[in-house]
Amino acid sequence: MPQVPSARAEFIVGMRAFAPLSMSIIPFGVVCGAAASTAGMTPLQASAMSWVIFAGSAQIAATQLFASGAPLLVIVATAAIVNLRFLMYATSLATLFRSQNRRWQALIAYLLTDQSFGLTIVHHTRHPDRQADLRWFYLGVAGATWLSWQLATIAGILLGSLVPPSWSLDFIVPLTFIAMAVPLLGDRAMQLAAAAGALASVLLILPLKLNLIGAALIGVAVGVAAEKLWVRA
Repeated sequence: MPQVPSARAEFIVGMRAFAPLSMSIIPFGVVCGAAASTAGMTPLQASAMSWVIFAGSAQIAATQLFASGAPLLVIVATAAIVNLRFLMYATSLATLFRSQNRRWQALIAYLLTDQSFGLTIVHHTRHPDRQADLRWFYLGVAGATWLSWQLATIAGILLGSLVPPSWSLDFIVPLTFIAMAVPLLGDRAMQLAAAAGALASVLLILPLKLNLIGAALIGVAVGVAAEKLWVRA
């Protein structure tokens, strides 16, 4: 009978699983921190956003809106829309962690990221016999992700504070969005959604800086409609 790894061993396995992903997460965190700093946030505000939101795409969107002077309610709503995918992640993980107490579930929810979700699902699929200590694998992955992200954003904040205002690094935010979006454009529905969202963001003129929310909703609607039409065809 194979020996089941201990909680400590599973935690270490989780940390090791995160290691290859650090090569992409750390540079992204540095960019987020630098963007927040050059957008006019204080070091305390920029670092607080990193550990409160703890979601790179939402932080980039919030930073862009903050720099443009959008109302707080619009910034919060945009970040929430960008993070809607975590509802699907949480629903899937709920079946794996429903036996945990409320404190564990709250910690799991707070640390949830694309990386921790994906690696945990893969690990569970490959090792269904390790269900008892799956939370420790998750904590290894998610904890390493959180720590790396915080250190990377702090480095970015310090770097951004050293850059003279005359350099005007506002291009960092849209450039980061482009880098995030391009790998997702693998099919026609996604391409149409991206094109519709981009066109709407340029043409829409809405009060309270609601352009980004409006463009995102239009892009999603076009993508869903296109996917359904091609499925029927």
